[in-house]
Amino acid sequence: MSEERIPRQIEEADLSAHSMSPQEAFVHSCIDGVLNVGDIADLTVLDPALVAEAIERLISFGLVEWVGAKVLSEPPAAQLIEDVEIDEALQEKILQTFKRADRLNHYELLGVASDAERSEIRKAYFALSKTFHPDSYYGKRLGSFKAHMEVIFRNVTDAYEVIGRQQKREAYDRYLKRSIVVSAVEEKISRVEERAQAMSKALTRAPIAERQAGPVDAEAPSRDWQPRQAPTKKAASVVPGSPEHERMQRKRELLERKLRGRSMGAPKKSGPVRPMPAPTAKVGAKTALRDLTRSLKRTAGLTGGVDRAEHHIEAARMAEAKGDLAAAATALRMAITLDSSRSDVQEDYRRVNSHLRVQLLDIHREQATYEEENNLWSAASISWAKVAEAAPEDPIAPRRAAKALLSAGGDLRKARDFAQRSLDLAPDSLEARLLLARIYIHAGMDNSAAKELDEAAKLDPGHEMVKNLRQQLVG
Repeated sequence: MSEERIPRQIEEADLSAHSMSPQEAFVHSCIDGVLNVGDIADLTVLDPALVAEAIERLISFGLVEWVGAKVLSEPPAAQLIEDVEIDEALQEKILQTFKRADRLNHYELLGVASDAERSEIRKAYFALSKTFHPDSYYGKRLGSFKAHMEVIFRNVTDAYEVIGRQQKREAYDRYLKRSIVVSAVEEKISRVEERAQAMSKALTRAPIAERQAGPVDAEAPSRDWQPRQAPTKKAASVVPGSPEHERMQRKRELLERKLRGRSMGAPKKSGPVRPMPAPTAKVGAKTALRDLTRSLKRTAGLTGGVDRAEHHIEAARMAEAKGDLAAAATALRMAITLDSSRSDVQEDYRRVNSHLRVQLLDIHREQATYEEENNLWSAASISWAKVAEAAPEDPIAPRRAAKALLSAGGDLRKARDFAQRSLDLAPDSLEARLLLARIYIHAGMDNSAAKELDEAAKLDPGHEMVKNLRQQLVG
């Protein structure tokens, strides 16, 4: 899949140094580093090809640039100031591998292809063992790097134990394939929500900018601006009073509301089309926005209205018919952004989104269970956290998220919060009490641990774990 290209304004660019048409100025105003070409086409009621053409012209002016969709940035590199007996190159390699270890799959961690032969996997494992096993540096001062190396070596060994054996490798490949699919769906949902919010802001800005724009200079030269239509799309004649005519009228009303910011009242009857003032050598932002909103209204009058929301609704229908609930949900989300008056579309979105969340919930449960069984504790903590978020009344998911965090050596504060949430949902859960006590012991909070063990003893006085943990506290 090719990377999505997003236009972004160049902050230091001087708008006053370039002559832009109202169309280009309005497209420029919609560019925010979040919306793609299709989104801007939805906002400006222009054909996507015309939007892309305007963007390329803005790029030639040095006002806009193409970027990829935002991705999570790497954490800043740590300063290598510790007094240890390993060179800086190895220190950097240890730190970077340690930071990335939990995000890499087994193949990536070992540095082999997913179809690598067993001999190649074995060779990679022993090479990494020489680099990251602390015993390879016996007698040297390793400082905090020793603990990092132990974690890396443990992860590398776990990876080798799984993909180095045929049966385990087959199970892991199935798990990995599903993980990739789920991650792509979640990223898609997150991206469309970001776009939808950006479009809502843009739809709010346009009518405000038009109201703030000053009056048109009556002495300015004028010309007609005709937005170009795709050559294969021609406006069909419509009989007044027909269902198609009523639909077109409704589209006009929606466009009028978006452009003027009105929520009530019928639009004025359209009169003869008047020439639009030509842009001056240097078009001001407010003037350009005002002129283009007038042009867009005239476009709606010429073509019977352009309802871009219908495009997304149709895409959602097709996606749902194919069983692609993620694509259907994202398309409906964009349609609602463009036309919030459609209660039927909102109901479809709630229905599809509900089915999608159930589908993802089931997958996350399966993934979390596999991760637990194979000691992928960091990954399991994330998966169980997602289950807990999607099923807020389930006391088991937060408890297992807490256990996974504890086993992974993760954030004990988060682990405590998950365990406490599980206990709040199931106050008589002995497992939750014992887990909370273990977390407190690891955090050095002995008094809190003792209190939890007292409560656990009330539930089962003779439980072996209660006795063991109390002995651990004493000695």
